[in-house]
Amino acid sequence: MESIRQLYKIGLGPSSSHTMGPRKAALAFAAEAAGASSCTVTLFGSLAATGKGHLTDKAILDELQPLFPTEIVWKPDTVLPFHTNAMTFEAKFDDGRGPVSRTYYSVGGGDIVLDGEPRTPARSIYSMSRIKDIQQWCERTGKTYWEYVEETEGPEIWDYLAEVWRVMKAAVERGIEAEGVLPG
Repeated sequence: MESIRQLYKIGLGPSSSHTMGPRKAALAFAAEAAGASSCTVTLFGSLAATGKGHLTDKAILDELQPLFPTEIVWKPDTVLPFHTNAMTFEAKFDDGRGPVSRTYYSVGGGDIVLDGEPRTPARSIYSMSRIKDIQQWCERTGKTYWEYVEETEGPEIWDYLAEVWRVMKAAVERGIEAEGVLPG
């Protein structure tokens, strides 16, 4: 099993594939597009169809707009072959360099895949993946499930999860107190 840190991530919501992934792609692209005079980001498929409501454009613009003028193009009816959550970034330069273009896929959980590169599975850090095996380990060692987690993740996992819980509660409180129309 992958780390609990992979399952519980803190980031922009409301959807990790529609906000965290696009933000991560924008950050990756920004490093390649340093010095660009402008940028166009084309959202495809599901990212374009529901991106306004998920604030996909805001997640991207928050990262790129401070660096160069950025335009978002919406193509909800175009689905790229690898994944429905696709986005293409294209930067133009005034200094004679040709444009730089990259297509990323937001594949879930805030993870991205660059077009043409293999999807790298999350590294498994747990030695056991079946509850039956973990239960037998607990019985054999006299330890509990949480101790298995701590032995695998390290004691700092509890501080991480406490922060995740704090952020979750704050998000719920903001949602309960907020009024208005949701975008999209």
